[in-house]
Amino acid sequence: MLAIPVGLISSYVTASRNADAEFDSSPFRPVIDHLLVLELKGMIASGGDESAFAKVGTAGWLNRQLRRAKKDNHVKGVLLRINSPGGTVATSQEIQQSVVAFRKAGKPIVVSMIDVAASGGYYVACAADKIVALPGTITGSIGVIMNLYNLEGAEHKLGIESNVVKSGKFKDIGSFSRPMTAEERELLQGIIADTYDQFVTAVSEGRHMDVAAVKKVADGRIISGRQALAAGLVDQLGGYEEAVASLQDLSRQKFGHSGDLKVIDKRMPTILSVLMESASSNVGVTSLVDQLMPESMRFSYQKQPLWLMQ
Repeated sequence: MLAIPVGLISSYVTASRNADAEFDSSPFRPVIDHLLVLELKGMIASGGDESAFAKVGTAGWLNRQLRRAKKDNHVKGVLLRINSPGGTVATSQEIQQSVVAFRKAGKPIVVSMIDVAASGGYYVACAADKIVALPGTITGSIGVIMNLYNLEGAEHKLGIESNVVKSGKFKDIGSFSRPMTAEERELLQGIIADTYDQFVTAVSEGRHMDVAAVKKVADGRIISGRQALAAGLVDQLGGYEEAVASLQDLSRQKFGHSGDLKVIDKRMPTILSVLMESASSNVGVTSLVDQLMPESMRFSYQKQPLWLMQ
């Protein structure tokens, strides 16, 4: 088992309580103008962790990095690599707002799509100055979905009886123990319709497209990167090198520097983050149980959000 010096942890935790102060005072902060490479990967959901120990590529980590980069005068642009099938509505919106705030600070941001940048992943991407996708990237899936189940029949077979005491008729909406009423379906459909409208509006504003044009491909369908280019959802086909070149061009236009800026990849884990992750994964009953149980029975899978951008 790995051990980490207590003094090192305490100093890091203290600094992480004020992310901006930590970044400004860090002796390791780059003192030359540069571009940053950041990443968003996997399911987009709030883990409640925006500390120095947040896992690279998570929503919390990315939001923290964007806030820091926005205030650092030496950061002249960000390349955001996205490899995500989507996630929760609110967290996708929060990251999208961070991208918008970064741009409003006068700094360019380019999105580079990898395998998948769909639904919530595209919600984030559409706020960037430019989107670069590979021809085979899976993207689109503009829409919102809510998955609910009726297990009433199974409960009867197992002899399970559900007794509910509630303060209002909608308080147990989405209950697994009974069919959905017409009123409940109408209420939930209203939430889905409103959230869908928010998504379409974000794409329309971010991509400078008419709402009608967005809705032609906003029926939940997934499309390839090449199809997305034809539909106006991305700007260019290419990978990492093409995206970096595009960001260099935007940065030169914005700040007037000559030549290419240094590119710093923030996705590379630090020694401390590796030690922390290793230490946390080597101990803990929950982690052990998760490894022994089938995926369908793991506790983490029982915390699915109610509605997703997927």
